[in-house]
Amino acid sequence: MRFRNLAINLGAIAVFAAIALSLQFPKLNQRLSGQTLEDTRKGVRQEEARLKLIRQLPPRGLGFNNMIANFTFLQFLQYFGDDISRNNFQTGYSLSPLYFENIIDRDPRFLSSYIYMSASVSMFAGVPSQAIEIYTKGLRSLNPDLQPTAYNVWRYKATDHLLFLGDAKGARESYLKAAEWADRVKPTDKTIDNPKLVAEFSRQSAKWLEEDRDLSKAQIGAWSLVLQNAVDKKTVQIVAQELDKLGMKIEIKNGTPAIVPKHSSN
Repeated sequence: MRFRNLAINLGAIAVFAAIALSLQFPKLNQRLSGQTLEDTRKGVRQEEARLKLIRQLPPRGLGFNNMIANFTFLQFLQYFGDDISRNNFQTGYSLSPLYFENIIDRDPRFLSSYIYMSASVSMFAGVPSQAIEIYTKGLRSLNPDLQPTAYNVWRYKATDHLLFLGDAKGARESYLKAAEWADRVKPTDKTIDNPKLVAEFSRQSAKWLEEDRDLSKAQIGAWSLVLQNAVDKKTVQIVAQELDKLGMKIEIKNGTPAIVPKHSSN
């Protein structure tokens, strides 16, 4: 009974993350906005090239890596807040994974960046599989004894596995790791969450996933959120492909995209 609304609750988490992002991201200088569509596209291409160049830079000292990660995060805030380009030229969020590949590569212990990555890469860019890859790489450098709240990263990963990919096995494994890491938090550590409660809830979520569950409704709900935030054709195409796997399709009703069963008639 306790878990009958788990899918709904997870959907609410995703919605909350999206709202949090929209509220927290400052509207900084609109660097990528140009006077014309071609100017803006050129700006996006140049930013993509710059991000790829940063990835190729050799590692330096810890302080240097942290500086690159912090600078890249600030650049990401500018990119994400560039509403002018998105509203006028439909630039989308396709560079989000590149930003976070650089951020997590250089500073995997930048814990507060993971929640932004979860929403921006999975929800806004519509590529949760890339978010999972970045989580996996970052988690290799995290230690629950040194970063007490690192269990949250496992929970973000579990949510992406479950909501977007319908991967119950991957979600269960991530929830169990979250519980294991939360158990290692010392009572003297001051954390925002109650680690014992996090451990208990994570284990309960993992147990719920032991049974064969139909996660399709949760997935459809998650992809509908991606569609609501999509401003470029590429993301809409990604959503359409994922919905097709779930037996759904996108229809335009009164000028607004809607998700309906594939077999429905107009």
